[in-house]
Amino acid sequence: MNPNPLSLRPFRRPSRQLTLSSGALVLALGALAGCEKTPPPAPATPPPAAEPAKPAVPSEVTVLVTGSARGQLLPVDGKGGAAELMGRWVNDEKHCAGPLKDGQATCPDAGTLALTTGDLWTGPAISSFFLGAPTAEVMGHMGFAASALGNHELSYAKDSFLKNRTAGGFPFLAANLKVTDATLAKDLSMPAFQVYERRGLKIAVVGLTSQKTVRTAMSGRAEGLEVTPNEDALSTAIPEARKAGADVVVVVADQCPTDLQPVLAKHADWKVSLVAGGRCGTDAPGVKTEGDTTYASLGRGFDSYLRAQLKFDPAKAAGQKLTGVDTKVVEVAGGTPDAETAKRIAEWQTKVDQALGRKIGFTKTGIPQDSPLMAKWVAGAVRTQLNTDGAILNKGGIRNGLAKGEVTLGSVYSAMPFENSLLTVKLKGEDLAKQLANPDALVAGFTAAGKGKFKDAQGKALDPKKEYTVATVEYLYFGGDGFDFEKLDTDPAETGMAWQTPVVEWTEAQASTEAKPLEKLVK
Repeated sequence: MNPNPLSLRPFRRPSRQLTLSSGALVLALGALAGCEKTPPPAPATPPPAAEPAKPAVPSEVTVLVTGSARGQLLPVDGKGGAAELMGRWVNDEKHCAGPLKDGQATCPDAGTLALTTGDLWTGPAISSFFLGAPTAEVMGHMGFAASALGNHELSYAKDSFLKNRTAGGFPFLAANLKVTDATLAKDLSMPAFQVYERRGLKIAVVGLTSQKTVRTAMSGRAEGLEVTPNEDALSTAIPEARKAGADVVVVVADQCPTDLQPVLAKHADWKVSLVAGGRCGTDAPGVKTEGDTTYASLGRGFDSYLRAQLKFDPAKAAGQKLTGVDTKVVEVAGGTPDAETAKRIAEWQTKVDQALGRKIGFTKTGIPQDSPLMAKWVAGAVRTQLNTDGAILNKGGIRNGLAKGEVTLGSVYSAMPFENSLLTVKLKGEDLAKQLANPDALVAGFTAAGKGKFKDAQGKALDPKKEYTVATVEYLYFGGDGFDFEKLDTDPAETGMAWQTPVVEWTEAQASTEAKPLEKLVK
């Protein structure tokens, strides 16, 4: 048999010679088939092409820190604003929106951690009229991970603080806030620190509150709490954070960060990489480095933020990974606002406009926050409407000036954002003089007449033995800013009136216009 089947091609014969039977033909074809070789196996399926390697995750985490928000969700003088800041973070820092869940960001391979130094709610009417709820909601959407406990976080009732904390979805940290009576403090116990992991780097954030948080809180709002010395608090919190696996320690404080330098200089072994705070007597942000620690003083609002880039070696042991820190204060001006943040703010602005948009006056020049005219307007209105000999408020209660143009209910709440009620006390002239001498006093009805001496509205010297009726606010009555009203009159007359009310009533009664502006009517 020819082994080559290709040689068995049929050839032409005369038709008469085709005498093979059909059976023979079948046998012949079968024999032919039997001579076929086994076909080679089908080629193996090639392995699938390897997927392209994922880009390496950078060994860098960016910590973003803002100063005291003070409810300033909207731009101020064309700068800042929460939507503008969020737009910058999303586009430039690759930050993702919140709220966080169990401290984790909502996007994969998140490389940012957003923090703030506290004092979040009190400020313009868009925040203060709703007791801080708008600021809490917006900051939650912005993906903040933690805040230091600011001394004004408790300026509204406890329930308001707890609701705002839930709405924001991030904790308030205060290593130096001690619970002395759990029955009174209830839900106001604050964690000392929290550890966050980003790209394999564990960052401990330790919080410090102000010494003023308990001392100047409204009566009943900080019961069962005590502020302990910073060094004692950090001596406990930082070692505990290291035991929890922290590679980096960051401190956020409602204090001037440079005030903490002497403490940290004594404890180089703590290896604190960054301290961020405010309250340094100026709103101008600044950064300085001493040893391995960077101190950042931040201003209020959302017109700037600190960018701290933490570089690390993931191959090193826990606690030894950090290789460098680069810091910069970034100004927020221009850029594209984040659409979702802007939408949320606009919804709250509509609500506040509906509630507080009523026009009550007009000012051609405006009234600056720290000016004598501001004291005359606010304290003078309180004195007049309550018909007292005088009024003593506090400078710290005025948080914004009065912008030129139409004056609305919202203008008053922006200047006077705190929740405070008015009462009247009776004081002897000699005791009154000591209260008037308090450097934080905002006064109407009395004027200085030499060191420790004062005159009444008629120009007469205070009579040490005479009793004077003075209007003040609950915050000052219970010892805020060092006043002694409670000791001097244990039975004050409560008006039940919010401290903004007489200012609104008096201002509206003046019927000020562009031709007769408010600043010309304030005496």
